[in-house]
Amino acid sequence: MMPVLTNEDLDSMKGDIKELKALAAPPQAVKNTMEAVALLLGYSPSQAKNWSFLRQLCNRGSFLNKMQEVQCEEIKMASAKRARSLISPYNQDKIESISKATVQMYNWAEGTLAEVDNYLDARKELLKGSSNKSALKYST
Repeated sequence: MMPVLTNEDLDSMKGDIKELKALAAPPQAVKNTMEAVALLLGYSPSQAKNWSFLRQLCNRGSFLNKMQEVQCEEIKMASAKRARSLISPYNQDKIESISKATVQMYNWAEGTLAEVDNYLDARKELLKGSSNKSALKYST
């Protein structure tokens, strides 16, 4: 189950997005968090690193919808790894002390990465189970 954004979350995030896109030179933690979000949404690494692009992305009405509709099985492994490396130096308290407007974005990225991990673990177990059945089939 992907991190669910309630109507209250969405309303709150709209204000956060306004605040974020107003930042001409955001702190590194904000840049890293937003880059991670963009990567998890399927944007290219070059787009995700570009603060001007991220600000434009925040202007799009579909931005929050895209966050609501993301599917963990569609996230590229390289994007998930990069996103994890970007936000791993932080925790919610650290992000909140830097920028309250970034907290929900950070939480969404963390939740999405947890879902990617769960999906991959389940997939590994499934593959492990099917390879055990194949091994049994060939050993008899």
